[in-house]
Amino acid sequence: MRSTTQLARDQALAYGLATVEVSATLERHVEFPITDVPHFELNVEAETPEEAAALLRKAWGMPQGPLPHLVRSVENHGVLVVFSAPGSASVDAYSFEGMSRPVVVLNPGKLDFYRQRFDLAHEMGHLVMHSDAEPGSAKIEAQADQFASEFLMPREQIVDLLPSKSDWGQLQRIKETWGVSLQALLYRSRALGVMSEVTYRNAMVFLSSKGWRRREPGVMPILEQPSLLPGAVSLLEDSGTDQRALADEARVPFDLFRQICSRFPLHEGDGVDDLKESQLPAGVVSLFSNP
Repeated sequence: MRSTTQLARDQALAYGLATVEVSATLERHVEFPITDVPHFELNVEAETPEEAAALLRKAWGMPQGPLPHLVRSVENHGVLVVFSAPGSASVDAYSFEGMSRPVVVLNPGKLDFYRQRFDLAHEMGHLVMHSDAEPGSAKIEAQADQFASEFLMPREQIVDLLPSKSDWGQLQRIKETWGVSLQALLYRSRALGVMSEVTYRNAMVFLSSKGWRRREPGVMPILEQPSLLPGAVSLLEDSGTDQRALADEARVPFDLFRQICSRFPLHEGDGVDDLKESQLPAGVVSLFSNP
């Protein structure tokens, strides 16, 4: 955030406020999951970011091993996840406490499945640990990265899988299983003492020489897509409520409403895709469907 221009900050703030207005409007008609984001301030309940991440996994009853569909897991606990507007590449991702629930805004511009998952885990670190911290400091960003690493790759569950050398075949297999990037795995290997500093640096040099910092090898999975807001819109449309009426009620321009409620970044002429009720997060129920 410290390197972000004031204009970009203002635009991000405006987009976040619009998201809150849209969410509040939809919640007048649709019941969302209960917000369940515990706060583990450092040096109180949790001494380290890693402990905070372990506490969140425990509080949410998350399974051992890789976390499936992280966006859906976060939404199931009442966190709003939305994509930022096209052209806002200067802000990777950000989060804040809305009026009734936390909001995470992800930038899908790089179309990187692995980067998106780490960004979301990073923002969850801020929401869990940094309710009163000044955004953008190197210290709290490093803490959020440490939180994300432990949240996605718990020490006890992954340490024996990581190679001490840059075995790219093994690293690629771990990457695809755990849903994290090669860079994140290298960082984690060094942080856990599995890989030496020299080996880590050499691996990063090789990774850079191959152009893998920008685009890692292998097939890129489709981005995990939000379903809380688009699912609510779909339910209301099935009940005969027009999207334009919802946008008017939220007092936001229709195109902005469509962008906020999209499952995937919109291009000109796109609309909000249909979403079947079976695909919704747990707890999303249309009030109109009650007998």
